[in-house]
This record gives sequence, C-alpha cells and structure tokens, in this order.
Amino acid sequence: MTSVPSAIDGVQPRLANQPREKFVYLALTASAFFWGAGFSVSRFALRTVSPLELLAGASVFGAATQIAWTAIRGNWRALRLPPSRIWPMVAFGLLSQNILNGLTNLGLTSTTATNAALIYGFSPVIIGLLAAVFLRESYGNWKRLGAIVGFAGVALIITQGHPEAIQLRGVMVGNLWILAGALYWAGYSVATRSLTQRIPPEAYTFYIIVLGAVLPVAWVWAKENRFCLAGVDRPTLVAMAFLGTCTATAAMNFWNWGLARIEASRVGMFCYLEPVFAAAIALIFLGERFTWPTAIGSVLVFAGIFFSTGKWRRSRGTEIGS
Repeated sequence: MTSVPSAIDGVQPRLANQPREKFVYLALTASAFFWGAGFSVSRFALRTVSPLELLAGASVFGAATQIAWTAIRGNWRALRLPPSRIWPMVAFGLLSQNILNGLTNLGLTSTTATNAALIYGFSPVIIGLLAAVFLRESYGNWKRLGAIVGFAGVALIITQGHPEAIQLRGVMVGNLWILAGALYWAGYSVATRSLTQRIPPEAYTFYIIVLGAVLPVAWVWAKENRFCLAGVDRPTLVAMAFLGTCTATAAMNFWNWGLARIEASRVGMFCYLEPVFAAAIALIFLGERFTWPTAIGSVLVFAGIFFSTGKWRRSRGTEIGS
C-alpha cells in the first residue's frame, strides 16, 4: 500500500486561510486509518488474486481517482515540471510504489496484517539511521537506543520468539518480504529527499499514483492477455477499489493537505495510529490474534520510535546528547 510521503520536515505550514484544526486532524486520522486498513484489505484480496493482479487492479482505481481529483481541483498547471525534474519523477512514478506495494503484497500472502503493519511502523527509525549515514544528519545516543530497542522488537515479530528454529517458509518468509519493503521505503525516502522538497506535493502525488499503474497493468495484459480487472469477483473488486481510491489517492492527498496546514512535527504523530488501526481491523475482520512475541515486539517497536523521535525530551529541555 502507498506509504506516507517521506520528507515532511522541509514543508512549512500555510498561515493564510487556515481551516479549523479539527478538520485537519480528521483528515490526518483518515489517512492513518486508510493506510492501516490497507494491510487487512490486501490480505483479504490476496485470497483470490495474485500479488501482481492485486497491484495492477488497485493501481487502476488509484490512477482514475487521482486524475479525477486533479481535474476537480484544477491543479493541472502544478504538474508542469522542468526537464531536470520531470524525467526523475517519471522514473520514480513508474517504479517506486510498484516495488513497495509488490514487496508488501508478497509478504501478506503468508504473514499477518498485524505483523506487516508493525514492521512498517518501524520505518521512521530506519529512515533516521540511513539519513545519519548518507545525509550526515545528527544521530545521538537516544536515537541509537531507539534503533536498538526497535530492531529488537522487529526481530521478535519476525522470528515469533523462536530464532533457533528459523526456516525460510510460511510466516517467516512473509515477514522477511515485509522487512524488505520497509528497508526499501526507508532507502527510497532518503534517496529522494531533495527531489520531494523541490516538487509541489500535488505533482509528486500525481506522478507516483498515475504512472504507477502503467507497468503492472501492462504486465498482466502481456502475461495473461486480459485487462487486470476482468474476471475478478465482486468482493475482490471492492477491495481493489478501496486500496486504490482510499489507501492511495485519498490518504496521500489528505496527508499532504494536512501537512500544508499544521507543523510537520504534529503531523508526524499521526503515523503512530497506522499500526493501531491495522491491528484492530485485522482482529475484528480477519480474526487475527496477537501472539506473545507480536505483543512484546510491538511494545519494543513503539518504544524505539518513542526514544528516536525525541519530542518528549525537547518538551523537558533535555535534548543534550540526543
């Protein structure tokens, strides 16, 4: 599923024509809900279609919705980019979300939606670590502690408390695919940081979602000689529509809308709702249950994020060494 835009720290909130904060918070909560629900909806759809078919079908709905969204808002001019930026944006649009969502779909064929959401929830800490290595951003002792604690939580979730019995099959394989997706997204976020700061959010979202439909749709057509939505049963079509319309287009546009109106640090806190929503929905609709390694691992993951963000230290004036 489409993930949170990465470079939120460089965006300044608009001061004029501010909507009431409750509407901004509602939009950001909706984004977290859609992203969290996407794990369960994907796992449901993968019962009847392959990961590639799901990727293609969801991308069709996402592209159609994004084009309609852009037309309604009249943002076509924002899509005009100079040649130095248009070609990198085309490349990222064709590949970025397809790799991310492809790895996620592969993982969800054998692991739980809860495990997937928790592993992805650790992405901000991985991004911070990679930014320190490649962008020379600060990475103090508290962030190191957060990374260690969080990685311990992810390892516990992946191994389910039995590292001595690791075998590349079943849930283990699914967890590793999800971890690969989280690592990919972290690396992608760091590598494209400067680009996302030089391109309007609406243009970035448009190219990512619309161009992202080209390759999977073409692949299904070439491989099976059919349109990706043909022959799909109604419940799976509804799942694909939700993933494309809500998890991709609505969530990313709501997120960018909120990001332009309140401080980035406050927006970032809504990321932590995603695994909470994911676990609750998987529990209710898929009948998933927390195993003790997943429960303890989730506590460690959130502790790692807590230590790494440092917001609690700043409020107490204890940021030295962070």
